[in-house]
Amino acid sequence: MEVEFVSCFEATSHGIWLKSFVSGLRLVDSISKQLRIYCDNLDVVFMAKNNKSGSRSKHINIKYLAIRERVKENKVVIEHINTEHMLVDPLTQGVPPHKFKGHVVTMGLVPTL
Repeated sequence: MEVEFVSCFEATSHGIWLKSFVSGLRLVDSISKQLRIYCDNLDVVFMAKNNKSGSRSKHINIKYLAIRERVKENKVVIEHINTEHMLVDPLTQGVPPHKFKGHVVTMGLVPTL
């Protein structure tokens, strides 16, 4: 669980930095939408939204717990998504051909396969 929590922290850090970078370039007036992070681990989503931790999460470095503050300040929204709907899965692991084709179409890489 620690690895998933750290990866959520890194994703939010990079997303917030990118949001402020684009705003600093003045390409757009402002970016009003919250950063939305999807995670397939229910424990990580629960831990990020609540100020509770269990025995498996007691060794997480304090700096990674900043994600809770970002969620509380409404800078970031972390939502659970089923593993089957994760678009990155075909890029990181082997999937059956019919699922791969569905993900490719969903990502908009090819109109139809």
